[in-house]
Amino acid sequence: MAGTLRIHFSDRDFLHVQFAKSPDPIWEAILALHVLTSPEPRVPVRLRPWRRRARHRTGTDLRRTCRLLADLAPPDAPYWPDFLTPVESEDGLAAGLDALRATSAARLAGELRVAAHHRNLPAWTRRLAAGDRGLLGQVADAVRDFHTRLIIPDWSDVHSAVAAERALRLDALDGGLGALLASLPAFTWRDPVLSAPYPHDHVLRLRGRGLRLIPSYFCHTTPVAIVDPRLPPVVVYPLPHRESAPPPAPHLAPLLGANRARVLTALENTTTTGALAARLSMPDSSVSGHLKILREAGLVESSRSGQQVHHRLTGRGRALLGA
Repeated sequence: MAGTLRIHFSDRDFLHVQFAKSPDPIWEAILALHVLTSPEPRVPVRLRPWRRRARHRTGTDLRRTCRLLADLAPPDAPYWPDFLTPVESEDGLAAGLDALRATSAARLAGELRVAAHHRNLPAWTRRLAAGDRGLLGQVADAVRDFHTRLIIPDWSDVHSAVAAERALRLDALDGGLGALLASLPAFTWRDPVLSAPYPHDHVLRLRGRGLRLIPSYFCHTTPVAIVDPRLPPVVVYPLPHRESAPPPAPHLAPLLGANRARVLTALENTTTTGALAARLSMPDSSVSGHLKILREAGLVESSRSGQQVHHRLTGRGRALLGA
C-alpha cells in the first residue's frame, strides 16, 4: 500500500471515542458499489457470492444508478466527496438521504473541486458543483435505490457480521480503550497514534473531537476516513477475516439436527450471539433459538456482562462433543 493513515489522539479525544452500534446504510451502499464494480479477483472470497447475486439483480435502470454513483465514488479513487456519506446516516437511511439532499452549494463546489485534483470528473458533475438541486436529488435517489435493491435483501447478514465485530471490540474494552484500539483489525496502536495502510499518506488530528469508528461489511481494502477537518472525524474499517466454524461431529447431527449441532460445535470457546451468528453465517434469531434449546437441555450456559450475553459449554455439553 502506497501510504499510511495516521490518527493523532489527545487526552481529551479518549473521552469522545464512539463505536457504531449498527451498520451505516450509506457507507455500506458506497462501499458495496466498490465491491460490485471492482474486478472479481480483487474482491475477498466472502463477498463474491453477494457480488454475483447483485450483478444478477442489476437491470438497465440500476446500471444507470451504478454509473452515476461510480462517477462520484469510483472504487480506485484516492478521494471521493465527503457529502456522499453524511454523519446523519448513523440514524438511518432516511436521515442520511435528507442530509445529502440538503448539502450546501458551497460544500458541493468545494468537495468536487478537491475530487477534480485527483482525477478527471465527468462533465455532468459541473452542474452538481454549481449547486443543481435536482441533480443532487438524483444522486440521493441513486443511493436509496442501490441500497434498497441490492443491500436490503442481505441486510441481516450485514447486521450480524457488524454486530459480531462490535462484540469482539467491546470484549477488548475490558483492557481499556488502548486495548480496544490495539485490537482493531488493520490498525496499529502506538500511543498516541493509531495508524493503518492507506492509498496515500494522510494525517488526521482529532484535536479533542474524538473519533467515530464504523466497522463495515463491504469495506474490503483499507480503512476510509472523512477528509474534511471541519467535519466530525469518522473512520470506516473492514471486518477482519474469520475462520469458519469446524463441522460438527457425525454423531451430533442425527441427535440435535444439523444447525443446532453446528451451534454447539462452534461454542468450543465462549462467545456472544452476534459473533456466533457471523461465524456460522446464520441469522441472529436462529442462533438465539438454538441456544435457548441447548440451554434448556443443560448443554450451554449463558451469563450477562453489561450489555452483552456470553455463551459457553457446560460440562455436559463438552462431554457430548467429545462422545
